[in-house]
Amino acid sequence: MSAPFFSAFSLATYLTLSVVLGFFFGFFLERAGFSSAHKLTAQFYFRDFAVLKVMFTAIVVAMLGIAYLALVGWLDMSQVYVPLTFLWPQILGGLLLGAGFIIGGY
Repeated sequence: MSAPFFSAFSLATYLTLSVVLGFFFGFFLERAGFSSAHKLTAQFYFRDFAVLKVMFTAIVVAMLGIAYLALVGWLDMSQVYVPLTFLWPQILGGLLLGAGFIIGGY
């Protein structure tokens, strides 16, 4: 029921932990000022790389967490679904998202 995780905890525990971690992640991003339109716009004008550094660090921590959970046997990687990558639609979507951030920053 809680695949791909090893069923050491109940589904309610996983959901509670997910909500708590998501809340604190969003809370600390907000406290750091990463929801500021000025900070996001400065990112796209190559003046402030704080958002990029934090998001890149979060991605690396998640990647290492998944690798270590799989290494100790708490995560069954054969049950993890990885969708296909469609490069050109993702590039177009990223450009549209970036343009929206820049326009929103004005």
